[in-house]
Amino acid sequence: MNRGLKPARSLLDREIPMILNRRTVLGGLAAATTLSIPTILRAQTRELVMVGYGNASDAPLIAAGEELGRRNPGISLKVIGGLSAEALAQIKAARGNSPYDLAVMGSPAIINALAEDVLVPLDFSKIPNSKNVDPRFMPYGYDVGQPIWFEGIGVAYDTTKIKSPPTTWEQLWSGEYNGRIGMCRPQSNLGLGVLAATCEAFGKPQNDMDFALKKWKTLDPLVGRSPPLLQQMIERGEVDLAPLWHVNSALAAASGLPIGYTKISGPGPLMLPTNIVHFVNTAEGTADLITEFADILLTQSIQKMAGSAPIYFGTVVKGIEVPAEAAPYVPSTPEELDSTTSLDWPSFAPLRGQTVESFDRLFAA
Repeated sequence: MNRGLKPARSLLDREIPMILNRRTVLGGLAAATTLSIPTILRAQTRELVMVGYGNASDAPLIAAGEELGRRNPGISLKVIGGLSAEALAQIKAARGNSPYDLAVMGSPAIINALAEDVLVPLDFSKIPNSKNVDPRFMPYGYDVGQPIWFEGIGVAYDTTKIKSPPTTWEQLWSGEYNGRIGMCRPQSNLGLGVLAATCEAFGKPQNDMDFALKKWKTLDPLVGRSPPLLQQMIERGEVDLAPLWHVNSALAAASGLPIGYTKISGPGPLMLPTNIVHFVNTAEGTADLITEFADILLTQSIQKMAGSAPIYFGTVVKGIEVPAEAAPYVPSTPEELDSTTSLDWPSFAPLRGQTVESFDRLFAA
């Protein structure tokens, strides 16, 4: 497996052709009215539609979007919650008429998006703040996306029911948690990553999804369709613990709920960088707006906002101090950051579709 957040290189050298035909969405203006507006004004009136998180994690995206609008009057950002995999499916179904301009996207989803030819590489020369990003994170954009922060996969738990949470993946199979644990469907990066981590924990190749699925079946888990739903299942007391993104865990704890989080290891602590990506077939000028938006996200003010309460994203810009209250969720020292681990996403991300089908058959039984 990869140590110190070093991605597999097999996909980095791959050349992927791009498809470039998409209708332009003109922000709700009637056609007759639009035709009467000068061309330059029409170009300045634009709503960018972005796939985000659908929860409080969107706050730094929204703040950056507001700054983008101040710099470019008439430009606005609409953030829609949803899974990256679902967005890719909608873009394909639209046959080039994508409903989205950009998204936050982790490495596994980028791998799938490259295979589907739905991404336009960002022009990093137009993202000056990219030079301030810790070099260990840049390869996780696979030369098309800009890393903006990172999330960790650990175990969230109800502190009223679990006093000694597991600290390794293997401990989940101690017998203590059978019927009490939640898991995420592998349509989510969280669910897919947990399956790969399970393989690694038991000495199997990370792409041995059949092994991981059968292993999880023995725990008699309750399934959540997405990380936010899995978070809610813990909050409602439907499960006592579950692998979860550290951000979801932090948001639950910040709301006053008795939710704890442990940076589980063996493999781990696991970290996954998040990127800004640009979809194909967008209106003229959209690429420049997206690179400017990415640059704003890498400013000190937005990075500090993202890394602070209640979200605690791991920041990627060098020199950002991790708040003390974020230490339970993200690496707080250079040494701890160096100890983090990344999964070999290129080896199993292409298996997502068949893994979801196998998962649904197995856990519907």
